[in-house]
Amino acid sequence: MEINMGPQGASLIPNLSDDVALLCLSRVARVELPKLQFVCKAWRGLCESKDFWDLRQKIASTEAWIYVKPSDSPFRAFSPQLNKWFELPQMLRSSNGSSLQGFACVAVGAKLLVMGGIYQTNDNDKGTQGFSTVSSGDVHVYNACTNRWSRASSMKTPRSWFAAAVVGDFVYVAGGQGRDCFLNSVEVYDSTKDVWSYVPNMACVRSSCSAFAVNGKVWVIGGEVVRNQYGERPERGSAEVYDPQLGIWKLIPEMWLDTKKVPSPGTVHCGKMLFVYQNKLMMYDEITNKWHRIGYSSGGDAFNNHFSRFGFACESIDEELYIIGGFKVSKQYGSSLQALNTTEVSKVSLEQPSKYTSWRRMANMGTDKGSVLASAVLSS
Repeated sequence: MEINMGPQGASLIPNLSDDVALLCLSRVARVELPKLQFVCKAWRGLCESKDFWDLRQKIASTEAWIYVKPSDSPFRAFSPQLNKWFELPQMLRSSNGSSLQGFACVAVGAKLLVMGGIYQTNDNDKGTQGFSTVSSGDVHVYNACTNRWSRASSMKTPRSWFAAAVVGDFVYVAGGQGRDCFLNSVEVYDSTKDVWSYVPNMACVRSSCSAFAVNGKVWVIGGEVVRNQYGERPERGSAEVYDPQLGIWKLIPEMWLDTKKVPSPGTVHCGKMLFVYQNKLMMYDEITNKWHRIGYSSGGDAFNNHFSRFGFACESIDEELYIIGGFKVSKQYGSSLQALNTTEVSKVSLEQPSKYTSWRRMANMGTDKGSVLASAVLSS
């Protein structure tokens, strides 16, 4: 492992070999990692090194944290081990300070990537009413080891409301809305080289779709679908699967549960795609192209059939499923809406479907309530 040791080649820890020092530092608790960079130049170089994160993974020192972006607040990180929320530094903004919507968020190694979206500017400052928007190709990078934001190479095509998934060190972005049309184009980002390149287009133009990586393949599901390159108009329930090894897409008709709505929040849980659909936890079997109910979601307090929920984050760590924030809607006594700041977790088994799913409350997000714009699980 190559580390910048400074002009005089100082050791990481005096009187210890660098190999031993590296093993010691790689076991530092996740919450303390950002402090290492302030000790010396050598430790700062260590925190910024991919090899350091790889070593933490190898010796099982990594901790999985959930990152979410509430609608009106900076990103926040939740540590299941500590049962505690942490606020991240403010993400680098555009030159005019406008807000960002419709972006995608993924985790690669020890870094969180926030890509694309639309910058929304209040036109009242220009003497007109309403808002104006412009699609962005910007890529913001948060390093969990240094607790700092930086910029990476921009996407080739500015886009918003698109899908993104990670396979190894590669990030795939697909579809969405460009600056003047909906898209079926797909790009891949090599995180080790900071380089974007195009891969073959999807058959369908899709916006507000979802993407997940399963068994080394990228699934792009549903969304607002328009006519494809063959003049056909697939249902919103269709999906497309990309095989990076073969470089080809496969269209799967009637894959999604609802042909009238875009996909609800979901995640990859124990190697299978899992979605929250109408208060049910639904697992997808890619071999049979069928969905199976394996449990029920939480309505925001204890499990309750009379409540539905939307705008929340859904993430998986090991065998546990987390649902965070969003809005609760009561269907029992008319129509009422409640913004939530709750964090709930359940151990969900794919093998033993549950008639009554048990959820427990974790620390809430504090003053942040309501819609969660993006989420990801980052291990470092």
